Amino acid sequence: LVFRDLVAFVMQLQCTLLDIHTLLDYVEILYPLLASLPLKPIHANPTWMGCFMRNTKVCESLYFVGVLVWLVHDEEFIPPTMNIIHPVWLTFPDNIVRAMYLESGVSKPFLSIFQGPGGLLHHYHMCQHYEVPSLNDLSP
Repeated sequence: LVFRDLVAFVMQLQCTLLDIHTLLDYVEILYPLLASLPLKPIHANPTWMGCFMRNTKVCESLYFVGVLVWLVHDEEFIPPTMNIIHPVWLTFPDNIVRAMYLESGVSKPFLSIFQGPGGLLHHYHMCQHYEVPSLNDLSP
């Protein structure tokens, strides 16, 4: 296996462990709170990364149970009762430099797993495992 494949395996392991940890946190902490929403928002857990949402109702529910939430929405469609701490303008980078690994002096970038808008389909494609040649397919 080449270094690029090892990096992909480690990335997959980290992603899978993060998914498991997230599911356990949801079942143990969030699901009971979402079943009966508190009247006032509880303090956010500083160890959680949070999430990006487009649905204002789901965003508000997660906010009330202590999840850090970023609402990605046009300003005119945000309800006036929603507490917006800091609006952010979306910007798109013009000059992204993609790091590439060299194999025998030739650059080999990672294959793109998914191209398109975010959402459930994006999450599904990102959970697909990176395929590398097996040890039997490698030449000596």
